[in-house]
Amino acid sequence: MAALDGGQSLAVTTAFADVDTGLQHAEQGIDVRCELLAVARASQEDVATAVNAAADMLERAGGVLPAQPGVLLPGCVDVAKHGVHHGLLIVPYLWGGQTPQVAEEKRLTLVCQLLMLTDSEYAYAVEEGVGAFQEAVAEQGIDLLDWSREG
Repeated sequence: MAALDGGQSLAVTTAFADVDTGLQHAEQGIDVRCELLAVARASQEDVATAVNAAADMLERAGGVLPAQPGVLLPGCVDVAKHGVHHGLLIVPYLWGGQTPQVAEEKRLTLVCQLLMLTDSEYAYAVEEGVGAFQEAVAEQGIDLLDWSREG
């Protein structure tokens, strides 16, 4: 966990790469794993709760839900004071470039960013698709770091 500028908090897993969610590199034939991170204008504890809940959901799914961008995590967390309850894994946009990755002998570990969604945002992403949701967020200027947003 870390406190960032602008009242933002960051939480990241450190051992989720040990969980096999069923992904393999098509060309190299090695396992692809990930670590999860989230950033929000919420307490460090709330952000960590969300990241841990998403990791637990993916682990319990036993490979049915791969840990990769575009995956929706319905009802993965209930942080009572916030209006977000559902997760969406995306390619991290924090670095503005290529996603950090660690190549090991028998696996490749990437980072997935967890976005938290309101009920209506989740419904839109399910009905219209994740790509359409991301376009709508950009067009409407929705602040996904504000977990207390209405919706």
